[in-house]
Amino acid sequence: FAGGWVDAVIGRVVDAMLACPFLILAIALAAFLGPSLTNAMIAIGVTATPVFIRVSRAATIDAASNDYVEAARALGNPPWRVAVRHVLPNIVPPVLVQATLAIAMAIIAEASLSFLGLGQQPPEPSWGSMLNAAQRFLTQAPWLAIFPGAAIFLAVLAFNLVGDGLRDALDPRRR
Repeated sequence: FAGGWVDAVIGRVVDAMLACPFLILAIALAAFLGPSLTNAMIAIGVTATPVFIRVSRAATIDAASNDYVEAARALGNPPWRVAVRHVLPNIVPPVLVQATLAIAMAIIAEASLSFLGLGQQPPEPSWGSMLNAAQRFLTQAPWLAIFPGAAIFLAVLAFNLVGDGLRDALDPRRR
């Protein structure tokens, strides 16, 4: 909201992180931290953060350029009040939609990391580790891979549909 050199530095760090593909960066970070569910979640969270920064920055710039924000500034409201009362409510919908889409992306990333042995460790259950264990038995018992794969598919589809519905419901330009 304030802009300046802090915005420029954060923008360049985010650009550098977005230059690497999400899953490759998550695999590298999870491998560096070690195999565990906690480390996999940290890796997924860190690598998903730049998208949220970009979405919130774009929504903030858009909201700050509106006339009612300029009017609030002209009335003498302090910057924190303008940010909290006039800008923040307008950036929540796009960030909420991005959150639902990021949950779907995180499910796939966790399953991928667990499949590779960098996520949840056996005997604890994880769809990715179930798929990894099932690959040896594909010819004898294909359902061992079908059900975890279908669960991943349905969960990701559900979160994507919720995100799409939220986008349609919260976008005032589509009404």
